[in-house]
Amino acid sequence: MNTNIKKFKNISIFLAIFFLFSFFFPFSSFGASHQFLTSWQADSYVPNWYQGKVFPTRGSSININFELINNNKIVNLSKNKIRWYINDKLFKNEDSGLGIKSLQFINNNFRGNDIEVKIAVVDYSANALYKIIHIPIVMPEAIIDAPYTEQKISAGENLFHVFPFFFNIKDLGELSFEWWANEQVADITENPQELSLSINTQTPPGTVINLKAIIKNIANQFEFANKNIQLQIK
Repeated sequence: MNTNIKKFKNISIFLAIFFLFSFFFPFSSFGASHQFLTSWQADSYVPNWYQGKVFPTRGSSININFELINNNKIVNLSKNKIRWYINDKLFKNEDSGLGIKSLQFINNNFRGNDIEVKIAVVDYSANALYKIIHIPIVMPEAIIDAPYTEQKISAGENLFHVFPFFFNIKDLGELSFEWWANEQVADITENPQELSLSINTQTPPGTVINLKAIIKNIANQFEFANKNIQLQIK
């Protein structure tokens, strides 16, 4: 797996750890003995080998769950009024039932406009107990696996793969893939995620090839990603 993918995985794992610690940090209107254990999950697509945090894009479904901990024990909130706010607007409250500890919603924000979710247990004691979560919104991404040192390739066949991240799809059949080499459409194999790039033996060493992969959501023309890498002939 090439350096680009390793960096992508490392950054994502770092962010996942950062968010994990932020969820466990007590944030309430009273008493540090009370803690919210909170987690969220987006349903956007990632490769099955990916182990980092799955981030939402516009249109992603997001699930949030929480438990309230007091003196290392889970608090029974089945009789309590719990209110959920998204970006300062009331989204769900006790009208939908008591003890609501999970929420599902569709994100309508674009990248750069993080979602702020506030959970308030309004009748736990004399004061409300609350937790605020910030969920980052990203754009779909395309990552090219180019397993060649310093992206230098040789004459003959050179194989590349592209991987989609954070698209609002259930399987790869919902995506289209295009490959371009020096502004020319490149022929793909039976697997559109792969490109076998053939370099003529007469190509002078040092020749630069700009390789580009484009991924599109077939059902949503506004959801796409592309990636460029620069290759050089040895």
